[in-house]
Amino acid sequence: MHAPTAFVLGCLAIASVYQLYQAAAAWLFFRRARRAPAPAAPLPPVTVLKPLKGPGVDLYANLVSFCRQDYPGGFQIVFGVTDPTDPAVAIVQRVKREFPDVDIVLAVGDAAGTNRKVANLRQMMRHARHRILVLSDSDIRVRPDYLRAMVAPLGDPAVGLTTCLYRGVGPFGLPSLLEALFINTDFIPMVLAVTVAPLRWGYGASMALTREALDAIGGFAAIADYLADDNQLGGRIFKAGYRLVLVPYVVETVLDSVTLSDVWRHQLRWARTYRVCQPAGWFFSVLTHATLWALATLVALRGTPLAWALAGAAVAVRVGSLAVIMRALREPETPRHLWLVPLKDLVSSAVWLAAFLGREVHWSGRVLRVGRDGRMTPVAVPAELVADEPETARASGS
Repeated sequence: MHAPTAFVLGCLAIASVYQLYQAAAAWLFFRRARRAPAPAAPLPPVTVLKPLKGPGVDLYANLVSFCRQDYPGGFQIVFGVTDPTDPAVAIVQRVKREFPDVDIVLAVGDAAGTNRKVANLRQMMRHARHRILVLSDSDIRVRPDYLRAMVAPLGDPAVGLTTCLYRGVGPFGLPSLLEALFINTDFIPMVLAVTVAPLRWGYGASMALTREALDAIGGFAAIADYLADDNQLGGRIFKAGYRLVLVPYVVETVLDSVTLSDVWRHQLRWARTYRVCQPAGWFFSVLTHATLWALATLVALRGTPLAWALAGAAVAVRVGSLAVIMRALREPETPRHLWLVPLKDLVSSAVWLAAFLGREVHWSGRVLRVGRDGRMTPVAVPAELVADEPETARASGS
């Protein structure tokens, strides 16, 4: 057997074993979570910080889901915008009128920081009244037990931050469905695969932390120029000596991709973020691309019956493992679309390659260059290029 063929078959075996490992890790994680006793400590009051920009997709429904929390400790919600003319302001005012019993503050202002989401959080902190802080992106929708789940582990003083999984949902046909598959069949299994080791970072869609942990790392100012603010926040809190907890809870992120180019831009930004944060991990992640190596096997073995058998088995393991993970998550929608996973996987492999072809990312209507340390600097871009980006893609607070 020639060395290139042996290499391809070796990668196919690694990728297939990894799919099985992800399914086992997911099953073990939720099994442990079901058996874990519920924390007995009383639930403290909480401040929810939600940075906003633009009208988003279903922003009203997303914000209302936070107002309907079944949380006995009491909570405050601080919605933040940097521009008083932002369309999100009218939506927040409507929410305030409809939920007069909820402590809601609209923070308007600006602060320094290339990462405009973190800059928004900095100015919002002036209004935060409680010791426990819950951070959540504008496109996140939650169930009434969300705050209970996120805050309970923080009763242990050794825990500085909690975070949770999120699944993608979208109303825009194939583009948002494809992006949901990226999240539900790539991101979620990847997160569950590393639960065997201590958690070292947060996942930005939803995190909760204590003021003590935030102060220990220098506050939001310390991460205001970084692309991967969630990675920076969790990593610094971990290095400060606190424990991080992945809560067995899943929230929804309402996706705003209306074209396939939106999907590509979002995934490339995520890929370059990952590459900056974990360069070795990102490089070797290609070894887990089961569909890519299945296709390579067909080429290496020249489409022989053995090649088709090995490639078919690898794809079956990939899809079957995802079905197990979705069942563990109790995810109702994704299993109906698993037949699209091989196509999506090949796009994932193309994104992996493209992540090495530059350091620029498109985010919230801006073009930014990411340095080797993860810091961002703005890049001048023609106005017509920004104008081509759909409003829904620019409207996300994340």
